[in-house]
Amino acid sequence: MKKFLHAHYEKIILAALLIIFTAMLYYQLMFIQRAQNLEVDTAFNIVEPPSDYQPVDFAGDKKFRMATVFSEWNKVEPSESSPTKTQLMAPYPMAECVYCHALIPSISYPAIGETRNGKCPACGKALAPRVKVETDELAGKADLNANGIPDEWEKQYSLARENTPADSDQDVDGFTLMQEYKAKTDPTDPLSHPKYITQLYVSAVSRQRFNGLELVSVDTTKSDKKDWTATFNVIRNNNRRSAFVQINASTFTSSNVSFSVVDIEVDDKTQEPIVYIQRVGKIERIPCRPKQPVYDPSPRVRFLNALYDRNLTSSVGASFTLGSDKTGKEVYRVVSADPTTKEVVVETVTEGTDVPGETFKILPVAKETANSAGKTPASTTAKPKDDSSPFLQRQ
Repeated sequence: MKKFLHAHYEKIILAALLIIFTAMLYYQLMFIQRAQNLEVDTAFNIVEPPSDYQPVDFAGDKKFRMATVFSEWNKVEPSESSPTKTQLMAPYPMAECVYCHALIPSISYPAIGETRNGKCPACGKALAPRVKVETDELAGKADLNANGIPDEWEKQYSLARENTPADSDQDVDGFTLMQEYKAKTDPTDPLSHPKYITQLYVSAVSRQRFNGLELVSVDTTKSDKKDWTATFNVIRNNNRRSAFVQINASTFTSSNVSFSVVDIEVDDKTQEPIVYIQRVGKIERIPCRPKQPVYDPSPRVRFLNALYDRNLTSSVGASFTLGSDKTGKEVYRVVSADPTTKEVVVETVTEGTDVPGETFKILPVAKETANSAGKTPASTTAKPKDDSSPFLQRQ
């Protein structure tokens, strides 16, 4: 035994040290684990469960599965559709700006049939409404850029078929390529385009009151009608005054507008006098009844030009011009206007002649009107502006 220990004492000592080291490492790991558990319990203030606590099997119980938990949520429909609000982790539709080529929400392009332009959130330029592609028109024809316009038509006018949006305006005449393609006009010639009148709609028709003008009374005691006298309240120099006038005898002024009496009649039913006046320099009959407002017989009309989001104000009998020297001018005269239905009739005017021109009926602004007419008006987001556009000029 002594010989064995003397021969192998180094190995025996090394084995003993290894056993001691392993035991110390085990106890050290146990100490660390107990310390960590104590720290977690202290941090979260974990309370021991009651004696009747039953553990929950979250992995095995069906009622805790994702499909069950979100089943009712999946049935809920959004209150309103929105391109910027979609289901969980579903991207909303994007589109490319035709000017800066940035990816923008598709809602930036107004829907088909809108009456005003949208706006690119990246570059701020106006975006025309989306155009309905008539697939029947293609009928198998090549359309490399998928803009709804055949390549052969774009090639005819030397257009870049790889990047030619259908809502672009190559000749800056206000009409898109799709509108010019449907009208069979030249998209590179600013003088060749559909009539501007086709993009005109009626925003409002109103009757204008002559402020401060009021018929007070009529003296009909004289036997000769020419001696009858009408008394008006008028506004002169911001003061209210009375004016006494007879038929074709004199003029009177109210709010810087001069009038004359052209006729006086008595209503057969009410026996109420009616005085007819006219503005100096015009041929008209404006009826005036005692103590009642006096209105301009020519209703005022406010038009909306859907191409440029501009308003144009005119009145019955007055003329207005659409277009410019560069794109060609179109002159029209307002023939009639119905304040109730807001339907307005205009006719073309040829300078140097009194021959009546072609008539057009202008309908009120409405999506249904734009869709049925096959037009693409601008969107409704822009604020109405005055008629300072070079394409809208009053005569």
